Amino acid sequence: MFRRLFLTVSLFWASAALAVEVTDSTGRAVQVPDHIARVVPAGPPAAVLLAAIAPDLMAGWPGPVPAGAATMLDPHLANAPRIPRLTGRDDVTDAIKALKPDLIVDYGGVTPRYFELANKTQAKTGVPTLLFNGALDQIPSVARALGAVLHREERAEALAVMAEALLALPPNTSAHPRVVYARGADGLTAAAPGTDVTEVFTRLGWTVLAPEGQGTFRPATIDGIKALDPDFLIFSDPAMRDGLASEPAWNALRAVREGHAFVAPALPFGWVEEPPSINRLLGLGWLGGHEPVALATLFNAAVYRRALTPAQRDMVLAGTRPIQP
Repeated sequence: MFRRLFLTVSLFWASAALAVEVTDSTGRAVQVPDHIARVVPAGPPAAVLLAAIAPDLMAGWPGPVPAGAATMLDPHLANAPRIPRLTGRDDVTDAIKALKPDLIVDYGGVTPRYFELANKTQAKTGVPTLLFNGALDQIPSVARALGAVLHREERAEALAVMAEALLALPPNTSAHPRVVYARGADGLTAAAPGTDVTEVFTRLGWTVLAPEGQGTFRPATIDGIKALDPDFLIFSDPAMRDGLASEPAWNALRAVREGHAFVAPALPFGWVEEPPSINRLLGLGWLGGHEPVALATLFNAAVYRRALTPAQRDMVLAGTRPIQP
């Protein structure tokens, strides 16, 4: 009897030693295994964060990796499988369970919706789920916290230090332009102010313009954007390089005539958003007037541990040149 009691107590303490309590950005206290071998990112923002800190632990990508991006990232990700996205609309519980993860990480808005999603995900899958705040100014602290959980402190510190440096850069101009940021191959889906999608502009003191309406993305027309009269037009879709040339009506916009229309760089991930993750630090530096060649080169080497070749660097920086109508 004493032997069984001793064995039970020993197993209890061994089990307790194999787990740690982690408090995420929502204040939830989550029991997380001390040894983690497999992590599922809940969505693209979390995937980009994990690609910087623990690419060797990622179970896969929750969506397609942008064309050309894989060769700019850690070699562990070159052939990463595509996995379900937990932040989508479908119930993917069984598919996530089949991956046998030790941890699920979500990264982005700390809103009631995502708080509830984290709780539901953990309850349905039985996998510890952490939600971290995706705000730009939280990147250093989130990187260090996640790095500690995953025992990847060195890589996490490299990201945190780079983030602190970019967040501390003063803009090279005192101007506060008015900007329309638009998605879509036709450039007619404008992002609303005050969202994570437009946080880069807000932090720089720019004024984000969008048509009246509700939601993060709002339908627009060329005449409607002309009426807003932005100082800058920033598009997310590379198709707009040809789109401006093929649609003469864009030439009526002052921003286009003055050479202030751009397609935001998108490799290895979007510099303004898509997804709204750590990649936005590059947009912060670029739109703040700092040298994009140095930004791209240093960031990729320090954060993704991959030096850009000259050809890759040219591909990445294509979006920093104004669109010629």
